[in-house]
Amino acid sequence: MANNIQGFAMIGAQSIVFSITNLRTLKTIERGKYPVAIGDDFYAEHEILPETVDTIVQAFDAINQIFKDYGVTTVNVYASTSWAEADNAEFVRDQLYTRTGWLIRTTSLSEEAFFRTQAIMVKFPQFASITQKGTVLIDISSGSVELTTFCQGTFGFSRNLSLGPLRVYEIMSDVQRSVTNYVEVMRDYIDSRLLDFMRLLPQGVEYTNMILMGSSLSIFQNLIPEGKRQVETDRPGFDMLYDEVTKASDQYLADTYDLTSNQTSLVLPTVLLVYRLIETLNSQSIWISDLKAIDGLEVHAAHAGGFKKLGFDPDEEIVISANNLAKRYQVDDKHMEATRTFALQLFDRLKKLHGMGKRERLLLEVAATVSDIGSYIETHKHYAHSNYIIMASEIMGLNELEVTMVATITRFHSSVTPQSDLKNFPMMSTENRLVVAKLSAILRVADSLDASRQQKIQQLRVSVKPNKVLLSAKVNDDIELERWTLARKGKFFSEVFGVGLELKGRNTL
Repeated sequence: MANNIQGFAMIGAQSIVFSITNLRTLKTIERGKYPVAIGDDFYAEHEILPETVDTIVQAFDAINQIFKDYGVTTVNVYASTSWAEADNAEFVRDQLYTRTGWLIRTTSLSEEAFFRTQAIMVKFPQFASITQKGTVLIDISSGSVELTTFCQGTFGFSRNLSLGPLRVYEIMSDVQRSVTNYVEVMRDYIDSRLLDFMRLLPQGVEYTNMILMGSSLSIFQNLIPEGKRQVETDRPGFDMLYDEVTKASDQYLADTYDLTSNQTSLVLPTVLLVYRLIETLNSQSIWISDLKAIDGLEVHAAHAGGFKKLGFDPDEEIVISANNLAKRYQVDDKHMEATRTFALQLFDRLKKLHGMGKRERLLLEVAATVSDIGSYIETHKHYAHSNYIIMASEIMGLNELEVTMVATITRFHSSVTPQSDLKNFPMMSTENRLVVAKLSAILRVADSLDASRQQKIQQLRVSVKPNKVLLSAKVNDDIELERWTLARKGKFFSEVFGVGLELKGRNTL
């Protein structure tokens, strides 16, 4: 079978979803799911139990047989972020590989958000029209809720909250047995967790539209007509549903919406969360979509494999996410733009010298964008603050290793000089340490070229000579500070690349 027909499996907290997809057309050939309550283990026990591992193996074997029946040879297996909450996640991952041959890749929160936005942007027919106005995408999984904003057709920002219905249910289960006003207490709990998200929302944007999607849509999923992938409802329609749910018994909900007992217990936290968001954001139009994270995996694979052009550049979301982080910590925009421009120019002109590709260029762009966020805490040794802020932040579309690499690059962009082989970062492979060293060296040079933070260099030409890199600058003022800074910070560049640096300036005034 052609390699454009690939299999996908996504392990969630309550089920394993699988699909067979033609990546040239993004048409689904086969799709299904196996209920495996993994979340019950790691939310309650903080580990995946042996009997659950056996159930996963059975599901994998059944899914693999379906893949074989269709002649699928390329299989992509992912686990949601919640998987990593189990203390024994890595042991179980190895056990499953040994028993099934399937190697599971765990996604980070930012990667999952990235995949979901790709799914919506490509597979949601009304995306282009409704996102001209403020739109918030709410992806509901068992353990968390990802809220992503769009305006004027472009990505705004994304935020993950530990407010998934299963997690809320587990937390509030003791309260339910001891209070009479359970709905009110749960509402207060949800409101308290929404405060940070609301505070970070861009000012002056009205979020008229809301899109609901995810693996834990509960009764919302039942509202989508058979044969359709989405349905629209308005505010009054949702208010009626909220009134029904908050006053109904579990038995009524199970009978009316054909739910299992596990599904029924998650109805109230799901509906209450969405209701509070609708009220707070004053959304008037609510779309319910059956798109899942696995749809985003398919879109991502189609783009990454060169099977299909998407009509947009997914990397733009990553850069916007980095810009948002820089804005949150009030970086000097002009210095950041100058440093980023110089860094990318150096990367492009020195390609034969460094031998890196498109993904490394993106990591450099992100690092140049967020390198000074630590100054928000303290300008002295700000690079150290930048490091831990980045490690604790979400940058859309980067996996955990890439976030660590960006944080390390920013840590070494300033005066502190790393060891050329970065031996103090054993968690990285030799190859990744070398990438970090190269990108750090380039960023140190770029940062030096605006050492005065006055953007004195108006234009830069980069020339590779036999034993040095010549930087010819058109300037509007004296650049002695830049030249002196480059002499200090450029030493690491010479260590990494084996060539010297020379900066020449020609005044344009």
